[in-house]
Order: sequence, then structure tokens, then C-alpha cells
Amino acid sequence: MPHNNPFIYGNPVTPAKLLGRKRELRQIAGRIYTGQSSIITGSPRSGKTSVLEYLIAPEKRVELYDDRADELIFSFLDAGSWAAEFDQPQFWEAAFEQLKERISADNSATSLFETYQFCQDNKFGSFVLEKLIAQTRKKNWQLVIIIDGFDVLLHHKPLNRAEFFGGLRLLASRSQGALTLVITSNASQTKLHQETQHYNLTGSPYFNFMGEIILGALDDTEINKLLHPGGIDFTDNDCRFIKGIAGGHPYLLQVAASILWETYENKLAEGVRQQYVLQEFYLKVKDMLNGTWQSWDDEMHKAVTSVALAHLENLNVVFPKKYVDLKDIINSIPSITNLGELEKYGFLIKDSRIRGGWGIYPTIFLLHFILDRFKPEYRRQLPDNARELLRQQLLKNVR
Repeated sequence: MPHNNPFIYGNPVTPAKLLGRKRELRQIAGRIYTGQSSIITGSPRSGKTSVLEYLIAPEKRVELYDDRADELIFSFLDAGSWAAEFDQPQFWEAAFEQLKERISADNSATSLFETYQFCQDNKFGSFVLEKLIAQTRKKNWQLVIIIDGFDVLLHHKPLNRAEFFGGLRLLASRSQGALTLVITSNASQTKLHQETQHYNLTGSPYFNFMGEIILGALDDTEINKLLHPGGIDFTDNDCRFIKGIAGGHPYLLQVAASILWETYENKLAEGVRQQYVLQEFYLKVKDMLNGTWQSWDDEMHKAVTSVALAHLENLNVVFPKKYVDLKDIINSIPSITNLGELEKYGFLIKDSRIRGGWGIYPTIFLLHFILDRFKPEYRRQLPDNARELLRQQLLKNVR
């Protein structure tokens, strides 16, 4: 077994190390090529930033954009880094920085440079911005503004307003492909529509001009590639265990595999190492799971909780009836029929063996986390060893 742990997590992965997402990358690159805007959605740590870095990597541009590679000007903005007072003129100043550099390097772009200065002098108002983008189109250039963490702007006072959202839609829609937006968000496109609807009660949603690409669970082939660095030391049983607790979420898989690797280096026996992995895994990913939970609305919470309870019942997690009757709790939660969105995001899976036909995926959501979100009156009825009972059942059922 090599000395260095090959399972790295925390930072976005480099384009060379990005696993999976080929279908999504083709979709987004195709939309950029044809001048269409996109919104990339997914749970926290699902690889949104890594996908963005792949899309703009110089070594990938010909592969992705073919004959248009030299015409594309990428502007990468991180919404999470903006100060509270960051306003619209500052946004456009930052968004046009790469275009400004391209203009400065082109001796034939004198008039475009003058228009840019005019925009700057007029604090990038919508009318002058349209003129700048129109001239950019005449040069056969395409400005691709990438905003990572766009949903942060829902709580950013200077930009969370109709003027800004409406301006983005207007400029991109009327640019004839000269201005393309690619944004990422933990919140779905539907959620963004709902959160900004009060600004535009009679008009179209601000983000309806964008195509949504969801980063959901990796498929089994992609998961196997991700776990491949474990080599022959990762047994088939270990791989099934990792897939069970981490599902197809790339970050969760990397964390679980990294901890498992450490148990091999410490020469722990199989049964002991899986118990250790399960315990350490939850401690490391709890904040990420909490962020995911907070990104869902109340209906999503009800859906996940009802499925989780049915899944617990299927796992034969038997809590004494004097403490709790799972069937009563399940039946007390409103029936949720539209669970497709949660499946797309990689947190539910169809399973005919479970009452209701759905199961939690990955199962780490069942351990600790769902129990912590029981209503207090339910949680008080659970036996003291409820968590241990569930942990033992999960270890038994994911192997």
C-alpha cells in the first residue's frame, strides 16, 4: 500500500483529477458554445466549483469549445468573497476585468476601449452596458461571466434586488450570445424563482432564460473509478460499505475512503475498522450534511424525514413500542408524492422493498442526523440506546 493517502477532500479538485461529470460538462460546454446561459445546482460539496474550473481551464478549452475556444473570454467571480457593501458598479467592474484585458491587448479595439471607459464613467448603467456588449459581439468575442455561489446573493442587500436580477436577464437575453452567464447554486432553479418572485409578481421569473444542470449522485462506474486508488487493499466488502454510507456523493465518498485508508495503515481488523470509519465519517461530514439540510425547504424536510422513517422500519430497527411506533410517526407526516427532485440531487433512491418505494441514499443521513431532527416529543420517546441500535443495523445492512 503506497504511503500517501490518495483520497483528498476539502478543496476543489484540479481538472486532471475530476472524476465523472462528463455528461454534465458536455451539456454546459455545449450551451456556452451556442451562447446559452446555465445554472449548475447541487448539494454542498457536490463538485460545482470543480466543474467550473474544468470549464475554464486553458488546457481543456479546445477539447470543450473547438473552433470557438479563442473567442471565449471567461470571467470567474466568487460571490462568497464579496464584502457586504459590494454593489452593482463593483460587480460589473469585476465581471469585465478579463474583457478589459482582452481589449487592451488588441490594437484594433480602440472604439471598444472607449465604450468601456464610457461605461465605467457612467457606473455601468444598463443602457451603456448594452452598447459595450453589442460592440463585443461585433468582434466575435463572447464574454462568459461565471458566478460561483450565486444563491449567496439572496442575502446580499446591494445586489438582492429587481434591478440587478432583471438586468442580468435582460443583458444576457438580448446579447445574441455575446454575454453568457454560468452560475452555481446550492438552491435549485425553482427555489431561486420562489425567493425572487416578490420582486416581479407579474413578469417572468428572473432565471427562466437559464438551463438547469443538476450535479447529482455519481453512477456506479464513476464510484468504482473514485475508489480505485484503494487498490487490492480495499476489499469488495469495504467498497460495498463505503458505497452504502456515502452513496454517490463525491465528497462523502472521498471522506469515507480517506478514513478507511487510514484504518488500513493502522492495521485495524475488518469489523473494527468499519465501526471506526462510520464513527469518524459522521463527525467529519456533519457540517456538510447540516448545510444540505438547511438548503432544503420545509416540504423537503418532511419528504426526507418520512422516507427516513420508512427506511428505518425496513432495516428492522426495532424500537420498543412503549417508546415509539414508527408507523404512527410515518402516518402522521403528510404524504409527499413528488420526490423526484431529491432523487436527482442524490439523496433518495427508489427501493421497492421499502414502504413508499423510496430509501435514503446515502445511509449516513439515517445515522445520528435524522434522529437529531425528530421532533422533541418523538426524540424523548426513543430508548437511550437508539443510536447504537441504528448504528449496528446500518453496519449489518451496508455490508
